[in-house]
Amino acid sequence: MKRFFAAWSLATLFGLLGGGCAVEEPNPSDDMTEINKLGPLLAPKKDTTNVYGDDPSAATFGQRLFFEKSYAAALTIGDDGTNGSPGAVGEKGKVACTSCHDTNAWFIDTRTKPNNVSLGVAYTARNAPSLVNAVYYKWFGWSGKQDSLWMQGAQGPESKDNFAGNRLAYAHMIYRKYKDDYNRTFPIPLDPALDASAPDAARFPASGKPKAKPEDPDGPWEMMAAADREIVNVIMANCGKSLAAYERKLVSLNAPLDRYVAGDMSALSAKAARGLRLFAGKAGCTGCHTGEHLSDDDFHVTGVPQKVGPNVPDTDEGHFADVGGLLKSPFNGGGAYSDDPAAGAKKLAELAMSEQDKGKFRTKSLRQISATGPYMHNGSMATCEEVVAFYNQGGAADGFAGAKDPLMVPLNLTASEQADLVEFLVTGLTGAPIPAELRTDTSAP
Repeated sequence: MKRFFAAWSLATLFGLLGGGCAVEEPNPSDDMTEINKLGPLLAPKKDTTNVYGDDPSAATFGQRLFFEKSYAAALTIGDDGTNGSPGAVGEKGKVACTSCHDTNAWFIDTRTKPNNVSLGVAYTARNAPSLVNAVYYKWFGWSGKQDSLWMQGAQGPESKDNFAGNRLAYAHMIYRKYKDDYNRTFPIPLDPALDASAPDAARFPASGKPKAKPEDPDGPWEMMAAADREIVNVIMANCGKSLAAYERKLVSLNAPLDRYVAGDMSALSAKAARGLRLFAGKAGCTGCHTGEHLSDDDFHVTGVPQKVGPNVPDTDEGHFADVGGLLKSPFNGGGAYSDDPAAGAKKLAELAMSEQDKGKFRTKSLRQISATGPYMHNGSMATCEEVVAFYNQGGAADGFAGAKDPLMVPLNLTASEQADLVEFLVTGLTGAPIPAELRTDTSAP
């Protein structure tokens, strides 16, 4: 968990804000052509790899899982009063999805201190991005680590820094706390042997997951019958699909930009309207922040220095580091747990591990941008003003992996133009709030 998502830019503004591109100034009619591509934002398309994506029962179950903490492993970073840790070192069951995706703050991390990279049971490598409108992405996570929201949900419990759980313990938790929810949603009920008191409970050890390397010794997972391992993997996939069904409802529409493009010229102030013209014209932001979602769903090196602030990894190779795991995952859209493996495989065929992908991060959507800082994959910039200034200079010269995108050139915006652009970003892109009922903790006691 988005969840998923990658780095933002000004031509990939913010967090991938993908490449501050501007070489020529298009004429005003060209600007309007670009502007008209930016909205209005419509309801998200179906994900054919997840037949439960729009199932109300799955979404209700997914919301419960979003707030569930009990499966999280022991904290390795304890609360010292400065870092926002949810408890003491060694405490278990302290982290849920909502721990880094605050439901009352556009689903971003407001807890970790300092708020650059996020803190689960350990420090993660990147800042937790907003989940609002994440459903519109093609690739998920800052670097395209997942190809669907449900893959993110299926793998999340075992993420070493987020939860550090394991799939056997997770399956037992589902049986113990959510058996009725699960059985109402999916056609094949949970196996009664997941009950610890069942006569054949030994089929499902209390804890375990696939070993990390083929040469590692077999553990409880490898000693299980193949059919029982399959049962647990289906549970993980189905829970991921339920989380995705919930996250598909975290959609914010009707931003001022949407109303403006639809013909309401009063939706933007004069200053913000000038900023929009710059966005689509001289500043070249639509080179990467295009379409109604304001993202080209591609990956770019935008010249964001990596090692800025405490707890940030010294290096981050972005898309290059993560595409291999995506292609090998049994939970990707082309795999056995996909509901449309042909479509999933076609999408995955676009990917390959390439040295050219080093340091690339996905272009982040700019919707809700004023409320979802800090910016960039490493949380290295605190304000929209700071990001605009960064991309106005064409990004940094060094301090990042890979080769900077050729589109990253100085924008040559005046101070007044930068202010207008910031005004558009801050006042023009925030839509309707997520309903309170979707922000309510419904997890089981």
